[in-house]
Amino acid sequence: MTRTSRSSARSAKKFSGGCAVLFGLPFILAGLVIGAFTYFPAISSWWSARGWEEVPCWIESAELKSSTSDEGGTSYSVAASYRYDFDRHRYHGKDVSFLGGSDNVGDFQEQAFQRLKPFEGNDQPFRCFVNPSKPEQAVLFRELRWGLLLIMSIFPTIFPLVGFLVSIGGWLQSRKERLNQKLRAQYPDEPWRWRTEWVGETIRATKDFLPMILGAAGWILAMQLPLALAVVFGGELAKSALAVFALLPSLLALIPLRIAWKRVKLRLAFGHPSLQLKSFPARTGAALEGDLKFDRVLSPMNSISVRVLCQRHITRSSGNSQMWSKETIWEHKETLSAAEARRDSSGVALPLRIEIPRGLPGSVVDQASATTTNSQRHEWMLEVSSSQGGKPSVLPLPMFAAIGEEGESVTIPPAVVVALSTDDLVSRLQTRGIKAEFDSGGNPTLLDCPAGRNRSMSGFLLLFGSIWFAAFVFMTYQGAPLIFRLIWGLTSPLILGAGLWPLLHSRRVEITAGELRILNRIGSFYSWRETFEARHFTSFIHDTNMQSGSQFYYRVLGETIFDQKKTLIDGIAESVTAETLAKRLEQWRKRVM
Repeated sequence: MTRTSRSSARSAKKFSGGCAVLFGLPFILAGLVIGAFTYFPAISSWWSARGWEEVPCWIESAELKSSTSDEGGTSYSVAASYRYDFDRHRYHGKDVSFLGGSDNVGDFQEQAFQRLKPFEGNDQPFRCFVNPSKPEQAVLFRELRWGLLLIMSIFPTIFPLVGFLVSIGGWLQSRKERLNQKLRAQYPDEPWRWRTEWVGETIRATKDFLPMILGAAGWILAMQLPLALAVVFGGELAKSALAVFALLPSLLALIPLRIAWKRVKLRLAFGHPSLQLKSFPARTGAALEGDLKFDRVLSPMNSISVRVLCQRHITRSSGNSQMWSKETIWEHKETLSAAEARRDSSGVALPLRIEIPRGLPGSVVDQASATTTNSQRHEWMLEVSSSQGGKPSVLPLPMFAAIGEEGESVTIPPAVVVALSTDDLVSRLQTRGIKAEFDSGGNPTLLDCPAGRNRSMSGFLLLFGSIWFAAFVFMTYQGAPLIFRLIWGLTSPLILGAGLWPLLHSRRVEITAGELRILNRIGSFYSWRETFEARHFTSFIHDTNMQSGSQFYYRVLGETIFDQKKTLIDGIAESVTAETLAKRLEQWRKRVM
């Protein structure tokens, strides 16, 4: 039954990969169709129409049509017919603007009708713009409707990106599973060769997907720059300050460009690192020893930081939905000097030796063997980073439990207890910007959470909230339906407030022999202090209160006899750290009691 379930899980993965490819294709096609037949033709016609000739025309008919959607919104469109003379020939036209159809973005349709209606059936001419190289092509209004184009640009920008990511992700997953199956068949008794990064005697780094990231940035710029340039060179900013909103989507390309730059910096520093182990595979309770290799010459002034991590991957199920998170249960850091590197046939190499404690779990190689609900699995990796900056390169480690602990099994019991020393606690909290002090008995005496320690998260929320608020202003200006203005108007300040709070709020917890004092401060404007005796607490617990992607963040709380829970510390990235700290506080409470 175990083999059957694993085979079914692998087949499901391949099937889901193929479904992902099919699921992404409609998004790609929809975005490309809208871009090719509506968005880009409108911008291209506007660019060329700047050189068209203005000639008199006679309005034969003008009509304002309206339609009501199921949601109650009303959209309008102007239908007109007119005649004009050009180069001693008479022509008839029906194009009012470069964007046909009805819409409710702004009041362009109503104003166009009001301007045309007085000229309907009169001898007094209006004016139109004629393409001199193709006189049968004319338009009554050649304004750049940047508001409508901005909304339309979302489809060719976002839809193909989402569709491509879903499709390529499904294809890569299917391809990876096919390769892994071949490796399992080729090395049935050597699970440490069941990953493509472990084939051969050298461990290779996982792919950084730099071409895909640069492609995403290039796609965003290709879709948004034409509109941004049209707004700038068309003088729309002088007509309305709100036209600056049409420039904002181009800034989205800065996100993948920033991610790409971090990877480029690492490649410039030492290319593609790899690890050649002296003993393959590595085992817990023994030394991780080998040569860290680089395919380019290192600068002697550069230092290499290596970090070995054991991460716990957790699957949580709630009804029909699942959430995934990961946390570090053990890590070790070392700094290597590039001056100690020696030349070899493929570049340079640095000796590496790190002692791995016993009792830690080994890698789960066959992920299909892990249960799919409320499960835990563990992975080992080596992160290599440069003192010159950049995103660390990640090398998955074939780390197996020491013989005598779990034998040769690659499955791991879900409960793994990792004891953290006081130094480990101080170091882990310090990486989250938290200052912690402990007495000789290991009891905490100070927990200082300064303001601004989560700047990256605050920056993201403020940037996203600003764009969200800009969308609200734009909708208000364009007269969008009330429901949209309410949603954006209510959520915008909440998002901005969530971004400002970590920048302004600080918390300092002072613990003495018999008291625990909490000082909360919001900038330099407001603060409040709370003092508790040890007998006021019934217990100290930890839980998770925030999630960002696959990362859960934990906090430590004190439960009081006043039926209140007081947060003492938050923003902890690993549950084992929060759990250990809660136990240390519980130890203080019981000692005083």
